[in-house]
Amino acid sequence: MNNKNTDNTSLYPDFLVSIINDRINQYIAEYNDAPCALKNAIRYSLQNGGKRFRPVLCALTAKSLGKNCEPVLPTACAIEFIHTYSLIHDDLPSIDNDDLRRGKPACHKKFGEDIAILTGDALFAEAFNIILRHQEANKDDLARVMLEISSASGADGMVAGQIVDVYYAGKKISGKMLEYMHSKKTGKLITASVRCGAVLSGASEDYINRFGQYAENIGLAFQIADDLIDLESTTAKTGKTTGKDMLQDKNTFPSMYGIEKSRKIASEKVSCAIEIINNMDIERSWLIKIAKFLLQRKN
Repeated sequence: MNNKNTDNTSLYPDFLVSIINDRINQYIAEYNDAPCALKNAIRYSLQNGGKRFRPVLCALTAKSLGKNCEPVLPTACAIEFIHTYSLIHDDLPSIDNDDLRRGKPACHKKFGEDIAILTGDALFAEAFNIILRHQEANKDDLARVMLEISSASGADGMVAGQIVDVYYAGKKISGKMLEYMHSKKTGKLITASVRCGAVLSGASEDYINRFGQYAENIGLAFQIADDLIDLESTTAKTGKTTGKDMLQDKNTFPSMYGIEKSRKIASEKVSCAIEIINNMDIERSWLIKIAKFLLQRKN
C-alpha cells in the first residue's frame, strides 16, 4: 500500500470521533429498561465529550490495513466503555478525589458515590456484552479480542498501574517502576485498542505485534503529555483539576526527570512509534499524524 496523503491537514481525525459517538449513542439507547438512575449516569458519563482516543486508534488501525472502520466499531466502542468506567472510578474521593471531568461535575458529584461506583461496574460489564452481541468475527478472533481487552484492563494491566500510582504516592520509586506504572495504567488499554483493530482486520501475528510496539510507545507519550498538562495547564483549559499530581505527591515523569527531559522522552517515544510503522506495508499517514498529535496536546 502506498503512504497516501490526506486532504485533512489536522493531526487528529475528528471525522472518526463523530462516527464513534453515533455508535456509542446507539448502544446507550439499548439501556431503556435499566433503572433511571443508572441509565442517566451511563448517558451522562459516555456523552461527556472526549477525543475518543482509544476507539479512534482501533479504527485507524483497521483503515491502515485497507479496511473499512465500521466492522471494528463494536470493539472500539467497548474499549471506550472500559475507559469511561476507569475515569469514573479514578475520580472517586478514595482514589484521585477529583470533582471535575471534561469541564463538568464528575459522575460521583452529579449522582453520588454509590451510583458512580455501580455505573462504572455496569460499563465494564457492558463492554464485553457489546462485543459478544455486536462484534462480527470468527470465534478465534472474538476470543482473542476478549483476551486482549480483559488482560489490558485487569491485574496485569490498567488496575496494576493504578495500584502502583495510588500505593506509591508520596514515596520514591525508580525510573523503571515509573515506566511500568504508566505502561500499565495508560498504555495497556491503548495497546489493546490497536492490537484489536489489527486482529479484527486480519493482520498477521508479526504485524499485530508491530502494531502493539507502536502503541506501547505512543501510550507512554500520551501519559507523559498528561503529566505535563497537569503541571503546566489550567483547569479552565483542561476541564479537570490541574496541579493535583504535585499536591498529592504523585510519581510523574516531570517530578522525576523535569519538564524538558520529559518532553524529550515523549518525543523519543513518538519517533520510535513512527519508525516502527514506517517499516510496515500499510497506509500509515493517520497513525503518524496521531502520534505527532500527542506532542501538541493541551488537554
